[in-house]
Amino acid sequence: MVEAYSPVAHGEALKNPAIAKMAEKYGVSIPQLCIAYDLQLGLVALPKTANPDHMKSNADICFTISDADMEILKHLPRIENYGEFGIFPVYGGKYKD
Repeated sequence: MVEAYSPVAHGEALKNPAIAKMAEKYGVSIPQLCIAYDLQLGLVALPKTANPDHMKSNADICFTISDADMEILKHLPRIENYGEFGIFPVYGGKYKD
């Protein structure tokens, strides 16, 4: 089973207007959309938060992303800069899929 560690891309997904617009369309938060996306891809999502309210919200995934929107999410441009997290191979461009 493949893990989706940090399904909000260390916060970078929060800055993406296309993701924000789609989350608004579904009436959910950006983290909820990102977690649902990972789950619909068949991944195990491991969101991290120390905030109990965020934990509860993150677990409240009671919606399905349409096939068309899944395709849009799959083809969003890759994040170019993960800031301080760019040192990790998967974020620093050293990992190729």
